[in-house]
Amino acid sequence: MNYQRIYDSLMHRAKDRAVEGYVERHHVLPKSMGGGNEASNLVSLTAREHFLAHWLLFRIHHTRQMARAFRLMVDDTSRRRGRDYAAAKAIYAESMVGDQNVSKRASVRAAISQYLQGNHPYAGKKRPDHAEKMREKGLIAGEKNPFFGCGERQRGAKNHMAKAVRGVHKYGLLQEWNTLQDAADFLGVTIQAVSQSIRKGFASKGWRFEHIS
Repeated sequence: MNYQRIYDSLMHRAKDRAVEGYVERHHVLPKSMGGGNEASNLVSLTAREHFLAHWLLFRIHHTRQMARAFRLMVDDTSRRRGRDYAAAKAIYAESMVGDQNVSKRASVRAAISQYLQGNHPYAGKKRPDHAEKMREKGLIAGEKNPFFGCGERQRGAKNHMAKAVRGVHKYGLLQEWNTLQDAADFLGVTIQAVSQSIRKGFASKGWRFEHIS
């Protein structure tokens, strides 16, 4: 099949007609290949014709740019050809391997690392060093620490995580657990799910929970 001839014919027809209703603007010579925004390089196509135009460009050139353009077009429509879509994704993926992927180039990563080392005060340091620096500046000392004075409120039975829990299933089953963690482990859910059920009245796997005073 002569894809270039079909593409040229589609572009020629588009220049010599007026389309009513919804249209999409298309660059006859893609911008990635040197095409500009001048009127002579723009045509109005229907949505279907626009899709076909990018499919034809992909079949003609098989470049990274045409693969990306066609992939984006496919992502924006339900009209797909499986083999062409897979081929476009494969070509685009191959073009992002190794040094072709800007974010993975050793020179780029080295430049980013150098920038961070010179501009980020905690770059390359472990979290304890960061916390120690904050303590030296008095940023988390005493009452400036958001957890200041909370210790006593979280000891023993005062800690809601340590309180006994009762669960009632929608089918009438009743079960009690010593802690939220016990309830979560028994039901195979997260401790956050049990906690939210208590605070907001949500059901988790059909169970509603409450603290046992």
